[in-house]
Amino acid sequence: MKIGIISDTHGQVDLALAAAREFIFRAVDAVIHCGDVGSDMVLTEMAALFQTLDIPIYAVLGNCDIQEGLGCFRDEPGINLMGRVAHLRLADRRIAVLHSDDEAHFEALVRSNSYDYVFFGHSHTRRDERIEKTRIINPGSAGRGMHPSCAIVNLVDDNVTFFTIHRSE
Repeated sequence: MKIGIISDTHGQVDLALAAAREFIFRAVDAVIHCGDVGSDMVLTEMAALFQTLDIPIYAVLGNCDIQEGLGCFRDEPGINLMGRVAHLRLADRRIAVLHSDDEAHFEALVRSNSYDYVFFGHSHTRRDERIEKTRIINPGSAGRGMHPSCAIVNLVDDNVTFFTIHRSE
């Protein structure tokens, strides 16, 4: 099972759609958004692309979503809003997803040894490391910075690929 991981889109629909097209090309089975979505259009436009392929989106809210009053996103077809933290089981892997702006909560999840993976955002910096038995992955920022990026994780072979997103011309 391949999972597309995206974070920190900050309302940049064009970059989110570029990432979505790359996720489709790379045949992901699901997409996880690690917060700071920035606009409900990001999720609804991505879900529209994924609809016929039955690719679900699991999304958590980031600090900017809460501060900007975007905590009222609604579940729509293909979109699973999980609040501030998601606890998922995909391909028999235990996964926690959060934005990680609450550093103490992030550290507690990682150090709990209850998860195979913790996917997170907030820092806008790609990260992939193992802390004890938990692999932590930050795909980088999809909506800010000079090199917007995302990641794909193959849960079967534990392979991670980061890629840069390019705006469509």
